[in-house]
Amino acid sequence: MRDEIHTQVRPLTPLDAEAYFAMRREMLLDSPWAFGSSPEDDRAQSPADVVEVLRGPEHAIVGGFTGDALVASAGVYRERKLKARHLATIWGVYTRPNARGQGLGERVVRGAIDIARSWAGVRAVQLSVSERGGAARRLYERLGFVAWGLEPGCTCVDGAYIGEVHMQLRVSE
Repeated sequence: MRDEIHTQVRPLTPLDAEAYFAMRREMLLDSPWAFGSSPEDDRAQSPADVVEVLRGPEHAIVGGFTGDALVASAGVYRERKLKARHLATIWGVYTRPNARGQGLGERVVRGAIDIARSWAGVRAVQLSVSERGGAARRLYERLGFVAWGLEPGCTCVDGAYIGEVHMQLRVSE
């Protein structure tokens, strides 16, 4: 992988909140069809909101860095409801356009999967991907995710209704 020496993948800490907040705004504007949130209704309305997410139990954001710059991310959380504690969900996967094609997207998703595997009792990791996100879907398939359904018209962006493909990866029996 090129520039391997200059890249790092690790879970974010509260010290990374401002950098993630800025990238989160960018991702919602750059690829609105890929995310269920808009800047106006996103859970993270400030860096302090990001800190709260990072402090949550069984919740993490994995960041990909080039030098000191955050350029990729993938969030993961464990379902809270007792009947769904065997599931973890990956969310907010994004790589800044200038960092694409370097493998950081795959590395942050793998990092999120590894965190989910570390939670005792998690049997599967799930995610959804926009039907417009062909490259993202191919990445998830390479990692072993299997599509199990399409939710038609899940999001509406500028009057266009876009479906979401639901996928799952078994991580234990």
